[in-house]
Amino acid sequence: MNAKYKHTQFGAWMFAVFLASGILIVSIALEMIAEGRLGSAIFMTCFYLLGVVLFYSFTIEISKRKLKFWFGIGVVRKSVLLSEIESTQEVVNPWYYFWGIKSIPGGWFYAIAPGPAVEILLKNGKIIHLGTDQPELLKQAIDSAK
Repeated sequence: MNAKYKHTQFGAWMFAVFLASGILIVSIALEMIAEGRLGSAIFMTCFYLLGVVLFYSFTIEISKRKLKFWFGIGVVRKSVLLSEIESTQEVVNPWYYFWGIKSIPGGWFYAIAPGPAVEILLKNGKIIHLGTDQPELLKQAIDSAK
């Protein structure tokens, strides 16, 4: 069976953080421009915009042979061969994992929002937690694609 799956999630919490920090960045940049530090204001604003572009969403895609996932425009991305996957299970990540990319006991965590995830156990014993708002669909898609 040729299972295909692609889902992009936008995090409400991430949006709120980007919005709040954007307002702060703009107010600081305007103050810096008033002080004659235009270069610093431009650098700070560009650095902020880079963060937004890199981490505004989280996409998970399953093709014929690979599980691929990436943040934002895809600079931060990873892929796993489906043949390397031992098993999957739905989990709820602890609140303190929240979002982002983190080293967790036994593997890595990738998510744009806190809450449900699919834990992927690889044949080498490592785990990957993929945060998603569609844990049941993702698990089914991975299991049927294997």
